[in-house]
Amino acid sequence: MNRYLVPGILVLAGFAGIASADDTARASVGDNRLSAGDEVTIDEYVPGNVFLAAGRVNLDDRIGGSAFVTGGEVGVTGSIGHNLFAAGGDLDIEGEVEGDVHAAGGKLRVQRGAKLRGDAALAGGTINVEGDVGGDLQAYGESIYVNSVIGGDLQLAGEDIRIGPDTRVSGRLEYKSSGQFVMDPKAQVAQGVEQLDANDHGWFGKGHHRSSRGGRTMFSIGVLVLGTLLILGLPAFSREAAGAIRREWLQSAAIGCVMLVGVPLAAVILMITIIGIPLALMMVFGYMVLLMLGYVIAAIFVGDFALEKLGGDRDKSVGCRVLFLLLALVLLSIVRHMPLIGGLVVALLFVAGIGAFTMRTWRGFRRGNSAVAA
Repeated sequence: MNRYLVPGILVLAGFAGIASADDTARASVGDNRLSAGDEVTIDEYVPGNVFLAAGRVNLDDRIGGSAFVTGGEVGVTGSIGHNLFAAGGDLDIEGEVEGDVHAAGGKLRVQRGAKLRGDAALAGGTINVEGDVGGDLQAYGESIYVNSVIGGDLQLAGEDIRIGPDTRVSGRLEYKSSGQFVMDPKAQVAQGVEQLDANDHGWFGKGHHRSSRGGRTMFSIGVLVLGTLLILGLPAFSREAAGAIRREWLQSAAIGCVMLVGVPLAAVILMITIIGIPLALMMVFGYMVLLMLGYVIAAIFVGDFALEKLGGDRDKSVGCRVLFLLLALVLLSIVRHMPLIGGLVVALLFVAGIGAFTMRTWRGFRRGNSAVAA
């Protein structure tokens, strides 16, 4: 995750909250709760999972399952029985989470008194952790402050890292910093402190599987925020791009394959020419964004398809489309782990999503040029 993703999340989440103000959607599926709108508050017990997207999200009561949340401002004061997945501009965690926490935001705070009983992976512009973490804590941000009890290892990467006097780490402390690292003499680390190479752009060498899992989760959070932006800010574009997967399946898949292979090849050729290195670097960055957008369009397609099958006017509701995007991302994650066919299905949708986004963008570009010429 590069340093510009966090401000991007802040802007996107804030814009999503503003755009959703005129369109509120609520639904219950079994024990699960789904809500989207200007402000969403959970102030009663929900035995299942919650899927929430709003300008302001308040989780004030107990959630029996997991919480999937995106918003301009997110506050968690209640308890969550399983995992928390959250992305937003301003994230405050004051309650209890029985499972793992994966969160990204412009400002991210785990307040004193909060209890995170599993592992936590955090990414943000400013991260402040004063609540207890039962497992490992990984944090990536511009500014990081930790002053809490950590039951496992503490792994930090940031420009400005400070360790407070009340910090107690049962495992190791590993950190990367190209700026300042300050550790209070009263802080205690049971298994030692190690500084890692700040020029190594990977997370951490040890516990690689946990770092990879954290990276995948942050990718999923980025997909969720980007998908919310497309649906709320560019509803026609997102609907037409997703619809192209159904109408022009073979063409979408073919163009997706060409982009998947052709863009890296073109970047390599440009790098060989030396003079084309700046353009190649821009192309590599654009390629990474394209991969994320391909997955976003595939997820929007699945969500819109499910809404259409339900009938009624639900497929015209922006709020419902956001909720079903959340469900589609969860479904794709489950299908991906199915033996034999699951990975193939998700891969085909991913490639078709890249092609559909490329086609819709090119057609929009051509229409714009035609209008200028006219």
